[in-house]
Amino acid sequence: MGRGYRAAMRFHTTVVLAVVPMVFAAGCSGNDATEPAAQQQPAAAPASAVAPATTAAKPATATAIIEKLGKAQLGLTGVVTQTEDTDPNNLLGRPNGYTSRASADLPGGDAAGERGSIDRGLVVEVFDTADLAQRRSDYIQGLQKDNPLLGSEWHYRTADGTGLVRVSGKVKPSLAKKIQAAVSS
Repeated sequence: MGRGYRAAMRFHTTVVLAVVPMVFAAGCSGNDATEPAAQQQPAAAPASAVAPATTAAKPATATAIIEKLGKAQLGLTGVVTQTEDTDPNNLLGRPNGYTSRASADLPGGDAAGERGSIDRGLVVEVFDTADLAQRRSDYIQGLQKDNPLLGSEWHYRTADGTGLVRVSGKVKPSLAKKIQAAVSS
């Protein structure tokens, strides 16, 4: 094969090596036609319609969420805010873990359960993103579905999606519905 053919092949190889990463990155961006319309970014608004820049609100802490639930008179007692030393799951502050965690006893929960555990009634975990909170919920629910011996839980998400309120399946369903209403309000 001649020099012209080798030069053309080098050129084509260089182009392919330059284009493939761009195509791959575009394919992984999540903005393809299969994504639901509700998740696609809206078109930019005219400059006159753009609202002034605001800082994104930080998610409430787990303790603040429990304090809010306490005002709904649900029978919460023994509220404890976990630290990295007392977190029973060792997820606090770790990659893909929660940013804050608190727990409380609820009527129907097991008062003899380990302090900070879901067995005692209620746990609140707050994550950096709603996606992380959803993944945590899906993981727990999946474990319990696959192994009923692990028990059951009700899961409720805060309005911004970053807070996961977990209620032990030992708690009466009527109380769990009141907690759901308090989380929703």
